[in-house]
Amino acid sequence: MRNSEAQNTIKDWVRLAAKLSLLFTEPKIRKAIGNRVKDSVSDLSDSVSSKYGDVSDSVAEKYEDAVDRLEAAADALRGKSNWPAHVGGFLLGVGIGAGLGILLAPAPGSETRESVREKANDVKNRVFDSAASATGRFRQAVASMPSSGTQG
Repeated sequence: MRNSEAQNTIKDWVRLAAKLSLLFTEPKIRKAIGNRVKDSVSDLSDSVSSKYGDVSDSVAEKYEDAVDRLEAAADALRGKSNWPAHVGGFLLGVGIGAGLGILLAPAPGSETRESVREKANDVKNRVFDSAASATGRFRQAVASMPSSGTQG
């Protein structure tokens, strides 16, 4: 009985995640949320500016950096800067997919963890092998370059 309750809870969370993902695919809703975040950032910026208007240069620079970051985030939410939003959405999707895959995997947790660990080690080994071969090719290309005739 307890197992079915846990499965129902997981199903409820998956349904909620699916509904939210569908909700955020609607352009009008994304625009409304973006505008709301922009207004909140603007209000926060005005509040901080009025409260900390007479501060030293280093704190003012940190404040300006924070405001720039908030504005960049607001621009990303509004779609002005496309690639960070796409990369962030992709990474979020990968994380959610991996989490759901692990939660809903048919194998026991220990087997799933071992499988993930083995695949991560395989990927790591492939990256190291690829980097080593690229380094070797680069060294060989540099060694085979003709001398320029200058000494330095």
